[in-house]
Order: sequence, then structure tokens, then C-alpha cells
Amino acid sequence: METQYPKLILPKPHLSWSQLQCWITNKARYRKEYFENGDKLDTKFLRFGKGFAKMIEDFSDIMKRIPDRVMAIQELSVDYLMTENMRTVLLEIEIEGISEYEIRSKVMHIVPCLSYLDKYDERHNAIREYKSGKIPWTKAKVQKHDQLVFYATMLKWSGKPMPDYAELDWIETRDSQPESIDFWRESGKVLDVTGRIITFRREFDEREVERMENLIVKTAWEISDAYQNYLGEL
Repeated sequence: METQYPKLILPKPHLSWSQLQCWITNKARYRKEYFENGDKLDTKFLRFGKGFAKMIEDFSDIMKRIPDRVMAIQELSVDYLMTENMRTVLLEIEIEGISEYEIRSKVMHIVPCLSYLDKYDERHNAIREYKSGKIPWTKAKVQKHDQLVFYATMLKWSGKPMPDYAELDWIETRDSQPESIDFWRESGKVLDVTGRIITFRREFDEREVERMENLIVKTAWEISDAYQNYLGEL
């Protein structure tokens, strides 16, 4: 008689970093968001971060046609209301690589995963992540930030060599009083960057990638078991 093995059943076709992190830190919120299709966590800082990342992506696309940052910023400003501090960041920030690089891989031949990297440098097989926000990033915080290890693990299982390193750019953000009503205004205050960018380099070790592989598989099975129990209660 053929042995029947358990089947991995997830609420979404692929496991992402946000799902992994949500399950580990707040299982009740995960159930609400992914089992019950409830509203996702949404804050003004998350919206600002996504909006600013999209600005950098569009800026990178313009730079492919106009390899002059000042002229590219002028063209970008037609579609974006930007402050002088935003212009300062765009003049300095590293944009080499492919924006929103999609990775699909089956980690340990078991768990289908999907991610989009802010930047992927094919020439150096390196990851770049942009982070905005008021809370400072430090070298220790970056070292503990498992999102980068998750991406490195996915690259490995997509058939590429395990990357040696990732770079994280912290784009410092602040609240300020609004001068006018525009896209960036939230709750009576304007979120703006300060113009300050701090870059951290984070090297990878095979042992932490192996740890992440095991964590991905363990988490996927926990989600699958909980989801099947949820479906059985409907």
C-alpha cells in the first residue's frame, strides 16, 4: 500500500517574508489577514515607504534613458510632488541593479516562496534594500534583520549562488508641519526624508541560510496545519 504523506496547503500560493514574519510575531493577526482575508496592517509610515520606493523605482527607469541625475529628477518631478530633501536623496542614492527583482523558488524543494527585491545587482549577485522611517537603523539591527537572510535563501534556491552580501540604505524620515496639501500629507503632518542616507553592508554565512531554510519549512508546516484546521471548522 502506498504511503500517504501530508500535503502542504497554504492560504496563498507562495510564502513571502511578510507572511513568515507575521506568523512568527502575531499568529492572531496572520489568521485575520490571510485566513479570513481581513485588512492588512497599514500605517502612514508603511504608505510613505511604499510611495518613496516607487519614486526610486521610477527614477531608476528614467535614468536608463537620461543618464543625468539632475535632468532625470526634473522629469520625475512632473509626476511627483517632491521636497528639496527628496531631491537630495535622489541625487545621492545608489540605484544600480534591477528594481523590484522577482524571485520565485521552492525552498528545500518543499515551500514555494515569492519575493520582490528593491534592487538586485546581477553583476555582483548582491541585494539592496531601502528602508525609510524615523527609528535609526544600526549595524547590529541590520545584522539581526532576517528579511535579508530570507532573500539570500530564496536566491540560493532559485538556482543562483548564495549571495555574499546585501546592502541596506536607511533613508532617514521625519514628521514636519505641512506647507501645502499634497500626496505625502498624513494626519495634519508631512512625512519627509531628511536627506540623510546611511548605508550598511551585511555579509551572509551559509549557516544562517541553513537556519532560514529550516525556519521557512517549519513555519510553512505550522501555517498549513493551522489553515487546514481553520478550513475544517467552516
